[in-house]
Amino acid sequence: MRPSAKELLEIARRYWRDDDLYSVRPEPSPESLRYEALWDEKNKDGPRWGALLKALRKSLPDCDVWDYTPPTANPSFGALVYPPRDVIAHRPQTAWTVAGYLSILAPVYTVHSIRRVFLGKQLMDSKVFLGPIPLELRSIADTVAQRIEADYGATPLPLDVAQAPVPLYVNFMKPPRTTLFHALFTSEPWNIP
Repeated sequence: MRPSAKELLEIARRYWRDDDLYSVRPEPSPESLRYEALWDEKNKDGPRWGALLKALRKSLPDCDVWDYTPPTANPSFGALVYPPRDVIAHRPQTAWTVAGYLSILAPVYTVHSIRRVFLGKQLMDSKVFLGPIPLELRSIADTVAQRIEADYGATPLPLDVAQAPVPLYVNFMKPPRTTLFHALFTSEPWNIP
């Protein structure tokens, strides 16, 4: 059963503050200490997440599958799936990525796409699409979603809930821009390798 938006906000409040008082203090906030303790516990799941990534690589042999679980930076385990693309120098090139995140705070996940535009090897633009996945990427997104559900029993976070504003400071994301998506998965979804 998927937690409600209200329940997810209450969970997020345990790990993120509704003020930035501790941003200038040398000592960590009680929320930060809880967050770090939770990551210490969840890091024991690293081999299990590694097995999920291995299964994705086997299911998606034409794609590059990367672990994107920066230690404690995001409140989630992350998988980035890069479909094959041609590199064309001196001309803008669009590259798509499918991102799957499993929250460590609640039993929910998200799968979305990121469009990046390059000129040669230089990144010109990066845009996140939390809504419908482009048709060409749907089978990849479905594979990622099915694997997370099968391995972890998590449920997808609906778009309307993900985009609900929350009065929390999540890393460098501040209200009123902060959403449940930021609090549960990543505050910088566009910032990927």
